[in-house]
Amino acid sequence: MIKNEILKKYKEYDFFNKDKKTPQVKILVSYIKPSFLFKTEILTPIHLGCAVEKEISKDGAISEEDILWLHNNCISDDDFKDSISLVNRRVGFLTGTYWAWKNYDKLGNPEYFGSFGYRRLLNPEFLQKLQDFDLILPKQRNLNLETIKEQFIRYHGEEIYQNMINVFETVYPQEKSDLQDYLSRKKGYFDEIYIMKKNIFFDFCSWIFPLLFEFLKLPEVKNGKEIRDVAFIMERLTGYYCYKLAQIKLNYLEEDVIVTEKMVINPKVLDKNLFTTLKRRVKFEASEL
Repeated sequence: MIKNEILKKYKEYDFFNKDKKTPQVKILVSYIKPSFLFKTEILTPIHLGCAVEKEISKDGAISEEDILWLHNNCISDDDFKDSISLVNRRVGFLTGTYWAWKNYDKLGNPEYFGSFGYRRLLNPEFLQKLQDFDLILPKQRNLNLETIKEQFIRYHGEEIYQNMINVFETVYPQEKSDLQDYLSRKKGYFDEIYIMKKNIFFDFCSWIFPLLFEFLKLPEVKNGKEIRDVAFIMERLTGYYCYKLAQIKLNYLEEDVIVTEKMVINPKVLDKNLFTTLKRRVKFEASEL
């Protein structure tokens, strides 16, 4: 089973956080429901949205058994005074990122911090070279037939896109043209996956959370049945920030993303050529597993 193989490989690097000759690194693996447990000296599972779990259990979306699994196997994003766990279902990964920023000492004050999801992880081979780099990023995803802007609007709609642009230009007007340049590209960084040196991670948090809190002031925008408008925006802005770091000549490395669960493609929202392209990409990713 590929998940067991990934876990086994990461456990081979447990010595990193015990040996003074190697850099200490902690990577949060985000969970909102029970799944295969990625937990090692480096990989730390975190339960996102703890503050809303009771409401979710009421509507049958998550059982008491599931909640117990999360409590027993994960740290919580809601165990400190200024937690933003309550807005997790709208903002996604960043409730865990916020926990890490505000509770960094609880992670052991590591030299490197990373963020994964339980369905998307970086190939652990990067750990062999970690101390030679400031930043580890996922390989850029090539959209081939459309730009990042076009892809965003296709999946999430014009209203959410305009909210992203309006808030960004209000908070960081000096970066307006840089963001537009990034959104006009046909490849970029997705999935909110990264490993950063501590100082870079803290700079990232100082940059992105002012944006997050402005987005939360806006009315919620539904995308289908879900209200994840801010999460969609944050994924693209995290990608932009990583791209910006790469452009200033930081010493960075791009690594393969391992997809541990099937990607679901809805052909109704894609034209024929784009659907074919995505199927090929998913097939290629699966062949590497």
